[in-house]
Amino acid sequence: MEIIKKGKDVYKKIISKYILILIGTIMIAVGSGLFLIPTSVNAGGLSGLGIIVQKTTGFDPDLTVLIASWILFLIGLPILGWKFTFKSLLSTIVYPLALMLFIRVPFFQNFAKNTFLNEVGEPKDTATLLIAALFGGAFTGLGVGLTFIGGGSTGGVDILVCVINKYTRIKHSASSFFIDALIIVIGIFVAQNILVSLIGIVAAFMCALLIEYVFVGGTSTLTAQIISTNHVDEINNYIHNVMERGSTFINVEGGYKGDPKKMIVVSFTKNEYQEMIEAISKIDPKAFVIVSHTQEVMGEGFRELKTNKRKRNKKSNDK
Repeated sequence: MEIIKKGKDVYKKIISKYILILIGTIMIAVGSGLFLIPTSVNAGGLSGLGIIVQKTTGFDPDLTVLIASWILFLIGLPILGWKFTFKSLLSTIVYPLALMLFIRVPFFQNFAKNTFLNEVGEPKDTATLLIAALFGGAFTGLGVGLTFIGGGSTGGVDILVCVINKYTRIKHSASSFFIDALIIVIGIFVAQNILVSLIGIVAAFMCALLIEYVFVGGTSTLTAQIISTNHVDEINNYIHNVMERGSTFINVEGGYKGDPKKMIVVSFTKNEYQEMIEAISKIDPKAFVIVSHTQEVMGEGFRELKTNKRKRNKKSNDK
């Protein structure tokens, strides 16, 4: 009976995660299809790429997103492996289809046109354009955050970011920012409209803000304290061999019975959170885990620990 109950709980968790990924992906499509693409606000990502291609060739942006999504998926599959790429499969399928729905169905087209555009298909005014950018960025960021909470990946540019990280060890956040910035800068030259481009930056900032606060409350680094009675070594092996993170053992004592225990302390990034929790729950469902936001982590695997040379030299001279 207990095994059946555990099986049901596992299926519930899996279903709830896929529902979150599905809802998150649709919200990304809402942000792009109803707010950003109709107003030509380039906030980076595949939607920004679609706007650039449309402006230069007239090719439909939703078709650009569809083709680019599957090209990046197929590139990531042999490089990143099936385990990671599978996380982005649902988004790779749903996002382009949902985007087509919002761009091509007359009901949604009329909503965007009547709300944001004038008779000639241009944004009504700067205030209207800014509102479209803010809501487009907010929906996109909220969708990405929900997808991450569900343990998935949004695919597209995320796959490219992970490929870059694998070969260069450049942080995900840095390469993601660079790619989005590159798409936005190219969009500035293509659109030849500085105001729209600047508003696109506002949309990108709103998107990033929502991702941070929906997923991890504003910090990209987390620290976990893990106590397991019988599976400390297995959890520690997972941290070292799978996550490729360092860990620290701290000897602790149970407050109720006074039993000696070992606590594992590990710092990691937000992208590793969901997978780590799942792994611990499989190794030891009775483990005690505390996860907290960390202001900053410096050292191997994180930002390099450096001293201010100018201050150090000044102190040396003062001596």
